[in-house]
Amino acid sequence: MDKGGCTSYITRTVDIHFTGDICCARCPLLETYARKQCRRTGEYILDDRIVGGWCPLRDPETGCIEGQYY
Repeated sequence: MDKGGCTSYITRTVDIHFTGDICCARCPLLETYARKQCRRTGEYILDDRIVGGWCPLRDPETGCIEGQYY
């Protein structure tokens, strides 16, 4: 009996380019309506001058994730 759940996911990758410092304020995924919120993670951004705590963006040279994961 099929319960209608998702059995697999498809992953795609995009390039996001920054001029200057890497921070939420320069990221196209930052939504700035009533509150600043990341469209990718849903995290509310308190200080957009830094990278959000759950930011999944990876440095292509090192493979490290930019976020701080507090």
